Amino acid sequence: MRSPKSENPGIFCANAAGERRSPLADVDLALLAQQNAEILEELRALRRDVAELKEQSGRTLDFERRSDPRRPNSLTQR
Repeated sequence: MRSPKSENPGIFCANAAGERRSPLADVDLALLAQQNAEILEELRALRRDVAELKEQSGRTLDFERRSDPRRPNSLTQR
């Protein structure tokens, strides 16, 4: 069985010495900010794609309705 020292020496040493280290002490805020910016840009691009697809599908549905042979050409032909 491994000792706690071999598992994660940084945490064990800090705790053994009575120090209290914040779990966020090792977080790279600049990297997180960069990743967040990339995620937001990708989200914006996906939203643009969704809006474009919705617009295209609406035009397609309109076209299909107009060209449907079961649909009368005009309302007066009934």
